[in-house]
Amino acid sequence: MTKKLEEEFNLPPIEEVTSTNIEPTVEETQEVIEEVQGALSISEKINLAFKEVKGLESHEVEMNDIAKKAIDSYEQLMNLGMNVSDMAAGKVFAEASNMLKIALDASDAKTKAKLQQIDLMLKKARIDKFDNKGTEAESVQATVFDRNELLKIINTKDSSPE
Repeated sequence: MTKKLEEEFNLPPIEEVTSTNIEPTVEETQEVIEEVQGALSISEKINLAFKEVKGLESHEVEMNDIAKKAIDSYEQLMNLGMNVSDMAAGKVFAEASNMLKIALDASDAKTKAKLQQIDLMLKKARIDKFDNKGTEAESVQATVFDRNELLKIINTKDSSPE
């Protein structure tokens, strides 16, 4: 059967594919390790920043409780739906799916709260950066030209030999 599939999908024989042993080089492995370590360090920094935020832990615990209760209710409703008549089972299964939706929404709320907090931290860092830059930077003097003066400057640069 695999020969027919190989011919149908124009694939190389399975022996060729399985016999080629492609192992990554040491350099490639080192690059992957460095990327993973960089991602982990960023993740650790984010987690440390979350510890400074008050109320985020309680929100996460509340959302976990809601999700757990919704999953438990879903399982109970599914068991009940299997034991009632077909006519009544539809409504029970619909409510069971609502419980799954509630659990999903609770999980999404946790993630959304964390992402909003990260966004606020980034915005604050950006504002702090620009505020510090504005106080430390030297004053810039601007020269005001009218259109004719700018055209003269451009024309002299275009006509000058370089």
